[in-house]
Amino acid sequence: MTMQRTEQIFMVGGEVEPPFFIGRDEEVRRIKVDMLFSAQNNVIIGPRRIGKTSLLRNLKNSVLNDVLFVPVNCRKITDMSDLFRLTTRALIEVYEEKHKIKGVARKFSEVFRGKITVATRSISEIGGSIEHIGNVYLRFREDDIDAQELVSETFDFIERFAAEVDEPVVIAFDEFQELNKFNEHIFNILKSHMDSNPNVRYIFSGSSVSLLHEVFLKSDSPLYLMAARIRLEPIQKHEVSSYIRSRLALWDITISDTALDRAYEYTDGFPFYFQKLGFLLYQAAVLDNSSSVDTNDVDIAFSCMLREFDSEFEARFSSKFSRQQQEILKSLSQDRIRRLSEIARDMHTPASSLTTSMRDLYYTMTVKKPREGKYGILDNVFRLWIERNILDDTREDTH
Repeated sequence: MTMQRTEQIFMVGGEVEPPFFIGRDEEVRRIKVDMLFSAQNNVIIGPRRIGKTSLLRNLKNSVLNDVLFVPVNCRKITDMSDLFRLTTRALIEVYEEKHKIKGVARKFSEVFRGKITVATRSISEIGGSIEHIGNVYLRFREDDIDAQELVSETFDFIERFAAEVDEPVVIAFDEFQELNKFNEHIFNILKSHMDSNPNVRYIFSGSSVSLLHEVFLKSDSPLYLMAARIRLEPIQKHEVSSYIRSRLALWDITISDTALDRAYEYTDGFPFYFQKLGFLLYQAAVLDNSSSVDTNDVDIAFSCMLREFDSEFEARFSSKFSRQQQEILKSLSQDRIRRLSEIARDMHTPASSLTTSMRDLYYTMTVKKPREGKYGILDNVFRLWIERNILDDTREDTH
C-alpha cells in the first residue's frame, strides 16, 4: 500500500468542511437564498449527529463576503446574562475576524470581569454601539437593570451594530431548544425584533421536534410561523458510498460494493457515524497492511465502534428515559420499523397506555414515525447498541 497523501482521511466529530462535508449542497443553497435575498428566518431541525453544526459552519463560509454570520451555542447558556455575553461577544468577534481588526473583543470582554473602572475605560476607547452595550452590562453588574432588560438590550444592540457597520447580520442559535428553560420573555423580544428589522436574520437549529411545534407552530406562541422549516435528513446512500470509497482510495485501499452496503446499513447516513466507521476501516487496513475492505472488516469495525460508544449510550439509556420508554426502545430495537400493536404486545399493555411516552420520544427525536401506527428508533447505531447490549442481556436473564 503506497501512501499518496498526508492529509486526514476522515474527520470524526467537530465542525467539518469540504472535502469532509458532503450531501448538503441543496440545504446550503436554500438557506443562503433566504438569508441574502428573501429576508427569511430559518429553523433547522435534526437529530443528534446528523450534522447541524457543520451545516451552520459551511453556511457561514458560503456568505463570508455578504453578511456577518454569528453562531451562538445555546448549550453554553445557563441564564439570561449568558445570552447577552455569548451573543454580543460572538458578534464583535465575527466582525473583528472578518475585517482583520484586533483588540475590540478583548477590550469589550473587560465588562465581564475585573474592576468596573477598568471596564469603563476600555469600552470608552471603542465608542459607538459597543460602548453603549458595554455600559448596559456594567449597569447590570451594579444591579441597575435586571436580566430581562439585559436580553432586550442584546437584540437592540444587534440591530444598532448592523446599522452602524452597514452590514447584514445573521445570528445562528445552535441547539436553540436549550432556551426553552427560560420564560417566554425571550421569545416575545425575538418576535418584536424579527418583525422590525430585515437587516438582521435569525437561524434556529435544534434536535427537538418540540422546538418546532412549541415555539414555531403553536398558534399562541410569539414566534408562530416566523421562520421557514428545514428538516435535515440522513445523507443519501450513493453519496456516502462514493465518499467512503474515494477517501480510502487516497491510501490505495479498495472497498467492495457489499461492504459499502453494509456500512450504510449500519450508519444510516448519519455523518458522524459514517466518518467514524470510515476511519476505523482505514485504521484497520493500515495496521493489517491490507489494501482491501470487505463486509467482514465492516462488521468488525462496527463492533469496535459500538464498544467505544458503550459508556455514552449506557448513560443515555439509563438516565434520559423513563422505565416505560426504556421498554419501548427495547421493543423497537428488534427491527428498524415496528407497529405500535407489536410494541404493546411485547410490553403486555394496551397501546393507549403508551401514547405519552411515544409522543415524548418523538419530540426528542429519539423515535421516528414513518407511517401511521409504525415507529422506529431514529439513530440506527443507538438501536443496534440497545439490541446487542440491553435486549440480548434481557433475553439471557429470562433463560
